[in-house]
Amino acid sequence: MSIMGFTETEPGYWLLAGVLGLLVAWLVKHLITGPKNLPPGPTGLPLLGVAWQIYKGGSDPLALFAAWSKKYGEMVSFFVGPKPIIILNSYPVIFEAFRHPDLQDRLGSRLLQEIIGLKNSGIAFSNGDVWKEQRKFTHSVFRSLGVGKKSYEDTVSAEMTQLSSVIKEKKGSPFDPSTLFMQAVSNIICSIVFGTQYTYDDEAFKEILHLVNSNVQLSGGGGTFLFLPIPGISKIPFGKMKLMTNNIRSVNAFIQSQIESHEKNRDPDNQRDFIDQYLNKLDETKDTVSSFTKLNLTGCIADLFLAGSDTTTTTLKWCILFMMANPQVQSRVQDELDHVVGRERIPRLDDIKDLPYTNAVILEVQRKGAVAPLGVPHVAAADTTIRGYTIPKGAVIVSNIFEVLNSEELWKDSGAFKPERFLTADGELIKRDELIFFSTGRRVCIGEQLARMETFLGFTSLLQRFTFKKPDNSPTLSFEGVLGISRNPVPYMTCAVVRE
Repeated sequence: MSIMGFTETEPGYWLLAGVLGLLVAWLVKHLITGPKNLPPGPTGLPLLGVAWQIYKGGSDPLALFAAWSKKYGEMVSFFVGPKPIIILNSYPVIFEAFRHPDLQDRLGSRLLQEIIGLKNSGIAFSNGDVWKEQRKFTHSVFRSLGVGKKSYEDTVSAEMTQLSSVIKEKKGSPFDPSTLFMQAVSNIICSIVFGTQYTYDDEAFKEILHLVNSNVQLSGGGGTFLFLPIPGISKIPFGKMKLMTNNIRSVNAFIQSQIESHEKNRDPDNQRDFIDQYLNKLDETKDTVSSFTKLNLTGCIADLFLAGSDTTTTTLKWCILFMMANPQVQSRVQDELDHVVGRERIPRLDDIKDLPYTNAVILEVQRKGAVAPLGVPHVAAADTTIRGYTIPKGAVIVSNIFEVLNSEELWKDSGAFKPERFLTADGELIKRDELIFFSTGRRVCIGEQLARMETFLGFTSLLQRFTFKKPDNSPTLSFEGVLGISRNPVPYMTCAVVRE
């Protein structure tokens, strides 16, 4: 007897027979004990599932997911190894699933656990009572500091004024806005978390932001590499993992230095920022059973610092890119700003109601930019039925926000940049529930109000002062996204011409 040319007396025969036996055993077990009534989807390969198809698709799986959505529908299931993955491709199904109490858990990050010790910690990746306590406390701190409210408007406006002053010094010469935008936006979250803001020439802070931005890109589509369940992943001595590990250690050292500084200098009766209030909470709960620990403080800071530095920065980069590509839109926004705000004062939140076209432009940028195209994955805490299909306990649930924001059914001529889709015939602003760039449900972005404020005040203050133009002889503008944890524009240069 032989298999593929091997006889049963050769070592290769027994090795190959063993491999085939394992494959058969896996297939039998999968058919007998695997989850039943899953949504339709690609079958993939034994043991690997669709891992090879995703790998072939490169770092951006959005095109592959779009093809599966067209073929299989609004819910698609597949396996990566033994793990079932459910992709939600429509607004109604995302809305329903993300409000279900059994679909609120998060994936843990083996990488963060090994490097920092974070396990069920912070806000973004915690579950159960830990998540509820940390999120509730963070909301209370935000309220006490006025974050997202008009009382915090002066802080955001002052930062955007500083940004404009630095841009003005460029005197219309080409520059990459990425670093400056990230410094401005990050300074706002730093004032909340650390009680500190940094000058734009602070090289140490620029390096920290560079490390954060690097990991956003290195993490892969939807942050895939953060969630790889590989033991010893932080000890891989080469490639992306080595670089990510070093970056995480450096950012964590920065966070620990901030905590230590607050511990040495804090006044319990004068709570300046998030860290001060958290340290006070640690004192209050030290003799009780709670989730308030130094490790959770680290996790919360890391979550707030990353989310607060990256997503609004990326949104503003998309804003300027679309303005360079659509000068007639830019001009119309400026005309509306001149009419409503003028040039003598800066735009304020009170102006929002009188700037419908400007707001429509921001909404269309957020739709087209799709900054968080796959959201943050959820995990099923129990077997759950959605739309007649079973989502099994432990399944990873991914919201395909990119598919929703580009749905031809929801947005006619979805590939075009058309702010008018958010305006009535009378020029009134239309708000669309399907515009879920902050996700939806119980785990909607905790910083949504702050991000909306930053985006509006940042965009309007920049266009009030400058006209953005594509530099002569620069590469053709690209609207392809660079997918990491967030979806960034391809790097570009711009010229900011002062409006006289």
